[in-house]
This record gives sequence, structure tokens and C-alpha cells, in this order.
Amino acid sequence: MRFWGTRGSIATPGGATLRYGGNTSCVEIASDAGTTILIDAGTGANALGKALVEQGRAMSGHILISHTHWDHIQGLPFFAPLFVAGAEWHIYGPRGIGQSLRDVLAAQMDYAYFPVTLNAFAAQVHYHEIVEGGFSIDDVWIATQYLNHPALTVGYRLEADGGSVVYASDHEPHDRHAGEGHAEASDGGDAAHIEFIRDADLVIHDAQYTAEEYPTKVGWGHSTIEYAVDVAMAANVKTLALYHHDPGRGDDAVDKLIAVARARVVAAGSELNVVGAAEGSTIELRGPANAARTTPFLPSSLVQPPTDISAELILIAGVSANDRALLTSAAKADGVPSVSEVLIEQLKEAVQGGHPSLVFLGDALTGIDPIALCAEIRALPSENAGDLPIIIVTDQDKVPEDKGETAGVTDWLTRPFSLQYARSRMRAWLMRSMLRWRKAALPNDEEARLAAVYRLGLLDTDAEERFDRHTRIAAAAFDAPIALVSLIDRERQWYKAHHGFDFSETSRDMGFCSHAILGDDPLIVADTLRDDRFAENPVVIGDPHVRFYAGIPLHAADGARVGAFCIVDSKPRTLTPAQIRMLQDMARLVEEELDPRTAAKAG
Repeated sequence: MRFWGTRGSIATPGGATLRYGGNTSCVEIASDAGTTILIDAGTGANALGKALVEQGRAMSGHILISHTHWDHIQGLPFFAPLFVAGAEWHIYGPRGIGQSLRDVLAAQMDYAYFPVTLNAFAAQVHYHEIVEGGFSIDDVWIATQYLNHPALTVGYRLEADGGSVVYASDHEPHDRHAGEGHAEASDGGDAAHIEFIRDADLVIHDAQYTAEEYPTKVGWGHSTIEYAVDVAMAANVKTLALYHHDPGRGDDAVDKLIAVARARVVAAGSELNVVGAAEGSTIELRGPANAARTTPFLPSSLVQPPTDISAELILIAGVSANDRALLTSAAKADGVPSVSEVLIEQLKEAVQGGHPSLVFLGDALTGIDPIALCAEIRALPSENAGDLPIIIVTDQDKVPEDKGETAGVTDWLTRPFSLQYARSRMRAWLMRSMLRWRKAALPNDEEARLAAVYRLGLLDTDAEERFDRHTRIAAAAFDAPIALVSLIDRERQWYKAHHGFDFSETSRDMGFCSHAILGDDPLIVADTLRDDRFAENPVVIGDPHVRFYAGIPLHAADGARVGAFCIVDSKPRTLTPAQIRMLQDMARLVEEELDPRTAAKAG
């Protein structure tokens, strides 16, 4: 990994920035297999492009754009490999609403601003629009997550050769108290950010401000060094590179901030290594050749959601007039036509009808607790109620530490917020809701259910013939390529028996069996591509390309649903009532084997 641009906002060449650099954001990643990836194309991309041409590496590569603010794309028209005939380059960036990535990038090369248009590139250039999720580029696995910035911004986590690096530039703390240096401050968004960077070998993190400066910079979309250090320590990161240096800070000022960051680490008793991102510096990240990927298997971020958002419906309830005006303007700016203020009962009726795409609940209604109202909506008898994004608009000091997640709050929009900020957050929430993939809800008895799973004593045990034979028989009886006995752990779907593939577990979020344990009836998915819960699940769009699933919940002796017995096929199909009964009979036989007393007799 090599830094080619480390400055934020605007390039600052000169004697005061010689050591840390004056070029704006650009990082180069190179894997052992020869894959070349740029992250952002600020002014640093100019020197990098020349170097690639000189090294004979200009013929192919990939550019990951975090967002399209000028300091992250201004180097693109000066990136020499794009003007090499016969070269092939891929550009990835966050998918907007109403305007393509290519159109946005072309705008800075418009005749009025630049003498050369995007069409002048001699290389073959492919544009890929992404949302949250994951994908791979050759031997490099990449996970994406939206960051908190006044433009739709993506953070990238890359894993290859046993090493991992996270690029999190232009990210503001969700909880402003965390930005002011209060490590104990917590917010759902900040917790998710910590999980995104967890256990990374290197995190390149926005650190443009200090905690002292932050109160006058709230809403500008950047982190403080204190926040960057705190989240890195909480996530067990090995090395933190402070990045996106403020254009008003010279080398000596950056040195002082690094010293402050290191002192904070020492005071916390952490082993985190803190460095300042400096142009020209390189860091080698390497692990064992057989190192497991730490990033969970995610839905592909390259799957493009629908471009037509004319049917998207945003409902607002209990939001003050000023906040409502900002939200309406934000939606209008992105071409979302249907924003309606409704009464509480009208909102509940709309949710039960399955229509809204996004709901904002405010704290402006006397006697109405928006958190309690969110919990009521989640409990409504509707398929849409569990997945619907519900955002609560309130003051930062009114965000509770623990009640939101329990009530099913998707996220918080805290005052004061700008039109630009509301617009970018609304984009992120809509893009998530438009992706046709849903993780299963947690069962109401989740903790008791997990206790029943652990009492079985089967997790992470070796294969046993008494389970394996049932999957072989099911595969043969139903002419199915895959048959499984799964147990649903807290974060994973673990297979006690797996006929048809070699791996023994997957992320619970992507599991079909995680949906099967939500009720006692069989879960039959005749064609995954026609089901919004599964159409863009990673095991549907990628290996093993699941098109059909039939799962029977497995019960422990106390009745708890601990997993599922299932068959899977790569082509759509149906089961007759007789076949479903046969699969249920087989599942009952598997349940007998789950009883620890059966295992004792077998031993």
C-alpha cells in the first residue's frame, strides 16, 4: 500500500507540506498476484499514473472512488493510463439517484471547465456503480459500507494475501460527543463503523479536525483524531494512519497531532500503532498464506438496484415544520416525488399495506414517544414492517444508549442537520431499501433459543455419520445437489452435515435457514430471483447460485428452533405436498439425533 495523496479539501503544495504531502486523496494497493487498485483519484493520481506508465503497469487496473467531491476525483483527467490505447480500466463509485457515476465524473470535464472530455480516454473504461455489500477484484476481496458525509460516500475494506486494509476517508462521527473525544459515547452508526474496521491490519482514517475544533465543524463530514483513535482501539486495529490532513496544517502541526494521538493510545493502555499518512510512504500488509478472510460474506455491492425511483414513497410523522421542509427538499433534489406527512394511524395503515420505502418519525407530537411508536410499527402484522427503514429525527442528547436497537430503530437523524447532509443520508437509506436482499429478523426468544443450541454441544464438532446419512438420503430422494443440517449460532449458520459443498459455515445474515427458524412451517422458496428477500443474496448471485430452497425447522427437546434440515438446488422448482411431508419426516429423524442422549447411545 502506498500513499500518493494525503491532503483533504484542496491541494496544498509548498515548503510547509513537504513531508506529509500536499496532494489530495489517492492510495495505491498492489497484491502479490499483480492486481492494481487505486482508492480515490485526487491530485495524487497524476504522479501515480506517470509511475504506472514508467513501470509498465498501465495496461489494466481498478479505481475505487469513495465519493465524487473534487478533492477525490480531480486527478482523474490527469491519470495517464486512461490515455493509453489498448489499456483497460475499471472505475467503481457509489451509485447515486437519478444520475450515473459516469455522468457525474464527466461533469468536471465539461467544456466549460476542462479542454478534454471523458470521451477522449484512449483506454477502454468500464464504470461500476456500487451500494453497500461486497465484491471481489481478482484476488482481492472488497467490502463496502456507507460513511457519514454530506455526499453519498463509501468506505472500502480490502483483504488479500492474508492482510487487510480499510479506507475510511470523509467520515463524521454519528454521535458528536464521540467526535469531541468522549470515548464512552455510542451510537448505532458508530458501532457499525467499529465493526466495519474490526481487526484490520491497517485503517486509513479521516482525521481532519481535533476535538477542540470540532464544535464549529459539526456537519462538515469529517472526523477528529480523537474519534479515529477511539474507534480504532475499540475495533482492535493494528495500525491507524491519520489521513485527509487539513489544508491549513503544515508538517509540524501534523507532527503535533500524531503525538497527541499516540499519547491517547498510551493513556488507554492500548497497543495501537499510530502513523501519519505521508506521500510516498509504503506499508506492507501480509499474513499467513492460508489466513481466513475476516470480512463476512456480504451481498454483492455491484448488483445495481432499480434506477426508476418514481414509485418510492417516503412518509413523515411527528416531524417539526422546519425538519419536514428540509426532508422534503432533500427528497425533491434527488427526484423522489412522493413525500407525505401522515397521521399515526395513517402511517400504520400504509405499513400494513406494504407501500412505504422509508419512514421518518419525529419528536414533535405531544405525548408520543417515537421510539415506542417504532416498536409498535415493527410489531404490525405485515411483511414490510420488519424490513422497513425507520429513521427517528431528534436532538443528539435525546438518542438513548440502548432502547433504539431493541425497538427496531434503523438510524437517527440528529439536529441540527443541513439539506446536503439530509440528502446524502436519505440516499443511503433508500439505496439500502432498494436492494433485494434481507437478513432474517431475530426470533422473539433469541437468547433462550441460543441457549438451547449451545446445550446440544454440537457446534464446531467433527462430522458424524448419524447426521451425514440423512443429507445423503435427502439429496438422492429429491435429486438435489445440496442437503444440509444447519444450526443457527449468534452470528453464523453452522452446518453439522453438508452434502454438496466443503465449507462448514456462512454468515447468519446471508442464511436461508435463518429465515426458516422464524416459524414452525416449512420454508419453501421456489425461485429465489422472484423473492425480494433473497434475489440479491450472495449465495444466489454467486456460488453456489441458489435458485431453490426448502427448509424444515429443527427443534431441540424443549421445542426451541435451533436450526433447519434443508435441500437446495441451482434451478427453480417446486415440491408436492407429499414431498414436503417426506422432508418433514426426515427432519424429525434428524431431531432425534439432536438429543444428547442419542449421541451417548451412539458413542
